[in-house]
Amino acid sequence: MLMALKRNQKGLTLIELLAVLVIVGIIAAIAIPAIGNTINNSKIKADAATDQIIIESVLRYVVDEEKTATVTDAVIDTELVTKGYLNAMPTWKVTGNSKTKFTATLNANKWTVTLS
Repeated sequence: MLMALKRNQKGLTLIELLAVLVIVGIIAAIAIPAIGNTINNSKIKADAATDQIIIESVLRYVVDEEKTATVTDAVIDTELVTKGYLNAMPTWKVTGNSKTKFTATLNANKWTVTLS
């Protein structure tokens, strides 16, 4: 009769359940910081891409408008958005990365753009 009871037992023992919980806890302790860093890195890369889009728009602007001298502290919203070089004022994901002005400098037939 004792053998019949042992064969019909189903379920987990407390030790097995604790072992599973410990393994899940270790995996979570490793995965959560990795996911947090990935999200932050993607925001930084998105901001860099936004900056690059603005720089390319400024270059199109200075060529189309036939600028021959340095353009200093031009407002992105006024010069690029209203004239159709950007659809809307860009937004940045990381606080503190926002830029509203650009300076385009012509040196030796090459334009250099800085954002501020």
